[in-house]
Amino acid sequence: MSAPALSAFNSRSTAHELIDEHGLDPAELAETLGELAFINKTLGGHDATLDGLAQLMAPDCAEFDVLDVGSGGGDTARCIVERASRRGLSARVQGIDLSPEAVACARRTNAGLSVLEFTVADLFDLPTTRKYDVVHAALFLHHFSDEAAVRALAKMFELSRWGIVINDLHRHPAAYFVINGLTSALSKNRLIRHDAPLSVLRAFRRGELEDLARRAGLPDADISWRWAFRWLMVVRK
Repeated sequence: MSAPALSAFNSRSTAHELIDEHGLDPAELAETLGELAFINKTLGGHDATLDGLAQLMAPDCAEFDVLDVGSGGGDTARCIVERASRRGLSARVQGIDLSPEAVACARRTNAGLSVLEFTVADLFDLPTTRKYDVVHAALFLHHFSDEAAVRALAKMFELSRWGIVINDLHRHPAAYFVINGLTSALSKNRLIRHDAPLSVLRAFRRGELEDLARRAGLPDADISWRWAFRWLMVVRK
């Protein structure tokens, strides 16, 4: 991908990410999800999610369940239950993803962890009669148009008991050039090399997230900046 002009950061890109294609080669996708898990761990993605969950939990909470929307390879879901276990808490995570290949990868990677379940499902098709303590999405919202993102936020909030945690990228030139340089130098995976910098161009500025939350009818969205170039949005019921 050629370097964009600075004006390209003024609005969200509508270019297509390769990982959103149907019928990806399972081996290539598994490699991609593995590299994304490493990026999430190394560049603060997991930490942002865990901080968001902590904000919604009552001090006397002993157990909770999470719906992880766009769960990919399941690395964030696993991180949630592992952190909970280390703190003496009981957590269950239901991951959903549109990609059967991603769900199969998540099941393989997390085999033996009965508190994790991964299902091929569409967020918009989920019945609102089934509620979760927290509905979470990491690196999910930027895959949507603004209109679809508004619908997604409203649906996630409707499915939650305590609230929602959204972890996504900050559209900023520094974020773009750093991730583009790192993935070009360190990754041979075509999806990572193409999609990682494009994800930044599809991502958000604070005001845009605030606007999406207002349009979705969400109350008092708490949006904070996290390293490295992440937004953490927590909305409490």
